[in-house]
Amino acid sequence: MRFIIFSFLLLHIVAFSQSIEEIIENHPKIRAIQEKLKSYENRAIYEKSLPDPVLSISVKDIHFSYQPFDRGLEPMQAVEIGISQFFPLPKKREKREQIFLKKKDALYYKLISEKQQLMYSLYTTLYKIWEIQEKLKIIDEYKKLAKDLIKLTDTLYSVGKVSQSEVFDIQYFYSNLIEREIFLKGKKDELLATLLYFSKKKIDIKPELPADIESLDSLIKKASKNNPYLLSIKEKIKLEDYKIKLAKLDYKPDFRFFGSYSYRDGFRDYISVGVSFNIPLWKKNRQDKKVIEQLYLKQETEKIYTDAVQKIKSEIQESFYKAVSHKEVYHLLKDTMLVQTEAVYGSIISEYQVGKKNIFDVIKAINQILSVKMKIIEEITGYNIAVKDIERLTGEIR
Repeated sequence: MRFIIFSFLLLHIVAFSQSIEEIIENHPKIRAIQEKLKSYENRAIYEKSLPDPVLSISVKDIHFSYQPFDRGLEPMQAVEIGISQFFPLPKKREKREQIFLKKKDALYYKLISEKQQLMYSLYTTLYKIWEIQEKLKIIDEYKKLAKDLIKLTDTLYSVGKVSQSEVFDIQYFYSNLIEREIFLKGKKDELLATLLYFSKKKIDIKPELPADIESLDSLIKKASKNNPYLLSIKEKIKLEDYKIKLAKLDYKPDFRFFGSYSYRDGFRDYISVGVSFNIPLWKKNRQDKKVIEQLYLKQETEKIYTDAVQKIKSEIQESFYKAVSHKEVYHLLKDTMLVQTEAVYGSIISEYQVGKKNIFDVIKAINQILSVKMKIIEEITGYNIAVKDIERLTGEIR
């Protein structure tokens, strides 16, 4: 049943090919941030515009006990229609607009950071799937070799050149290969299930062979300029500057202009106009405190930025040295150890065929080759994951 379920999932994955950029662009988390970006654009327009005018209708000096609907009894009685408009200072409206535009800029870089983090996670999963597939190919190759050795050992046993324990040893080796194959297929099923979090379509990817990369200093400089998380914090610092400027503008009053028309039955109608504004009388407890609050928030954001720079620098160093280590080990395994182990195996299998070596020596030689080949695959995977992490940190992952 488990095989059927994952076969069905695999069919979904290989049905269509899809680029990594398309997958990330359509991810729900990315779509959600994009929608929020649009909301900030509209909020910026809202903050710059004037508030709606207020229309009022009132009846003055109603005599409820005596002819309440007659407007001609006294001069003070009137029906009044008025309109008022609140006018915040233009600079205040500009600063409020700029605040939301800066929020949009900070969120944009957060969007890029989220895209690159998802891309890195996707690449990591794909590289691990590739690693398992390559290991399964190697195991399949050596299963065929083990079957040939079983036939050879049976033949040698039949003519008395090897013992029964040697026949058992090669059969046990073949069983171990099957056990490793089952384990790897289980891990592959788990990774394919993880891959469905990103896409149900096939994703074509091939890792690069380990090679030289840029210098560490160059990578650190790139990250300081292009890392989207750092750029997002920089925009937040600018945002705090705008908030400080807006808080300082609260020392200046806002104005409300109003006008009304009063109708009086039997008397002359009249018009009223006027203006009102707030007085920053309690500035020590209000405006001063608001400015101080924003200054502290800016200092907090600046410290977050400093900490983030150090953290990203440390992460680049870690991934850089991992990539270099994987490259060096890969070349050691491929250029030296694989050649040596294959030569040893060729010598031992020749001696085994003429009875000078036992099957245990042959299995030991095969396991050495297997170990080297498996390790080569692991080094390629580790190198590519480390490089993708560097690209994520430098803002260059594609």
